[in-house]
Amino acid sequence: IEFGFYFLNYFFSQRKLMKIIDFIEEEAVIDDLQSTDKESVIREMVNALKDLNKIDESELDDIMGALIKREKVGSTGIGKGVAVPHTKHKSITKITGAFARSLKGVEFDALDGEPVYLFFLLLSPNDSTDVHLAALEKISSVIRNSDFRNFVKNASDKIEMVDILKEVDEAKSE
Repeated sequence: IEFGFYFLNYFFSQRKLMKIIDFIEEEAVIDDLQSTDKESVIREMVNALKDLNKIDESELDDIMGALIKREKVGSTGIGKGVAVPHTKHKSITKITGAFARSLKGVEFDALDGEPVYLFFLLLSPNDSTDVHLAALEKISSVIRNSDFRNFVKNASDKIEMVDILKEVDEAKSE
């Protein structure tokens, strides 16, 4: 019982302290995705993480497979123009992710049937259920805010998108 209390206390403290910018570096923000379908969006974002040395090139196809397999279970297009493709993978040692915007919108089998414009990609180590869930909850709390979605969708460039992420992190941590 004592262990469970400490675990829950740690888990909830991680959720409060976690910031999006902790697992999505500025360099992993894409302001104009070129992809026009679900799989190519995921691949473009995964390639961005590979280019930042967050993913080993030899694991690229396996990670893509895990993400696509997750999409087949149920679309991560959660509606309101947002998708959150995510998976855990044996090659990931520290939670990492990318954030991207499509100016045209992408058919992503979203729950509301609408095109997706904003994408959060999340990759976590296999043994990090608590951190993975905390990151998903952090993303969820941010994307529920219609102002956030509108500001990011209409941001003039990558720098402004990053600034908005930082602002929302600061607003949520106060």
